[in-house]
Amino acid sequence: MVALCAALGGCAAQPKMLWLRADGQRAAGNPALVTQFELDSTACLGERNKAALSGVTVSGGGLAGVAAQIDRSNAADTVARGCMAEKGYLQVPEDQATAKQAELAAIAEQKRQSEARAAAPPIAAKRSAKPTT
Repeated sequence: MVALCAALGGCAAQPKMLWLRADGQRAAGNPALVTQFELDSTACLGERNKAALSGVTVSGGGLAGVAAQIDRSNAADTVARGCMAEKGYLQVPEDQATAKQAELAAIAEQKRQSEARAAAPPIAAKRSAKPTT
């Protein structure tokens, strides 16, 4: 078991990961955002599964077979994360989710304000009103 753990990169438990919206909005309590997340995650799960099933499968047993299976699973997970990123989600460790969500919300607000300023009509320069003689 020790040799297997060392060969596979360790056996430490991975932190629980959560998906956050890149715009910092909370889906909890918002049925529209919950439904959108369900649709997006289902689509990306399908992309992950397609990636996991594509290519040549190493059918040999032993450590090489296990390592190949792990590599394929990691590659499929990367496809799923990329798909979710395209749909506007980031995956973060659960213990960092609150801080990251606040950061994302602040960035989204700054972007919104910047876009609003850019879209606003320019302020005309005030002209001096000199009486003509």
